[in-house]
Amino acid sequence: MIYMKDLLSVKFFTVDRQIPVIECDGIRLPIADKLNGEFSGYYGIRKGHTKAVFALAEGEVTATVNDEKIFSAHISDGFAIVENNEINITVDKVTE
Repeated sequence: MIYMKDLLSVKFFTVDRQIPVIECDGIRLPIADKLNGEFSGYYGIRKGHTKAVFALAEGEVTATVNDEKIFSAHISDGFAIVENNEINITVDKVTE
């Protein structure tokens, strides 16, 4: 069993939608290549990840609990900040 304190807290910031905070034990983000901004692959984040900032490409975000998908959405490009088991994702659009 996973307790809430053992989860990542994911917050989306968009210009047109408010999405409830997602509590998960893993998330997969579409990462942008630093040179051209194009999609370069997916990056997974779990509890205890070091501080980081990621450029995001347009693509699918997937959140899981116990390896079971609990949230999936298509995002526009943007960025994600990871710190203290919180992930803040800033994008123009999120489509569930």
